[in-house]
Amino acid sequence: MRLTIFMGCLALVWGQLPPDIEKCQAGDAICIAKTITHILQSYPKGIPAIGLDAVDAISFENVIVSRKESSKLDLKFHTLTVRGFENTTVTDAKGFDGDSMPRVFELSAFTPLLRLEGQYETQGVLLTMPIQGRGQALVELKDCQFRCKVRVMEDLRLDGKRYMEIPKVKCLVDVQRMHINFENLFNNKELSDTMNELANNNWLEIWKTLRKGINSALDQVAGTILRRVTNKLSYDDFYQM
Repeated sequence: MRLTIFMGCLALVWGQLPPDIEKCQAGDAICIAKTITHILQSYPKGIPAIGLDAVDAISFENVIVSRKESSKLDLKFHTLTVRGFENTTVTDAKGFDGDSMPRVFELSAFTPLLRLEGQYETQGVLLTMPIQGRGQALVELKDCQFRCKVRVMEDLRLDGKRYMEIPKVKCLVDVQRMHINFENLFNNKELSDTMNELANNNWLEIWKTLRKGINSALDQVAGTILRRVTNKLSYDDFYQM
């Protein structure tokens, strides 16, 4: 929640890059953070040559945000589009210290606004009230602070180069504000508007309910996109020579 930040991180120093993208020396965290930011903000449609998909609109299917077993609320997005990563600023990069492949990469970043839009379905209890609905939803996350870790395993291939296997991605996000609009709650516009207003007036409680699921969804999304890049581009082309 921050998924394409990692893609930019890995892509920044590999081959087939546009000439305006600076390659960094090993251990130069400031350069790495600036270069990732440049990629995200200058190439919102991605860089197909290195496997970097568009970052301004990222679409997925069947994303589970919450389950009754843990939060008394089932919330699933049948379709989900995330917008806003192209405005991300990477503030710190750790783990890029030398030629040997590290076990963990870490990135911290800030995104001013993320918009999650899609077809939702929900049933359960929210703010001690029963809730159900199915339709279009919008979730806005404002002033997002990300901290992400990527675990890495080395894969030596027949071409003689080392590639990254990504067994695990873990992201944590904190927000300063959340705004939601779920259409067609209770199959009644008036009740839906009332419930949305109540939820937004108590947004912090809603965030506490949904935070774990949103973070888990971001982990899944980030891992999928990361693996596309690391499967194509080798770690041995990582740094500036």
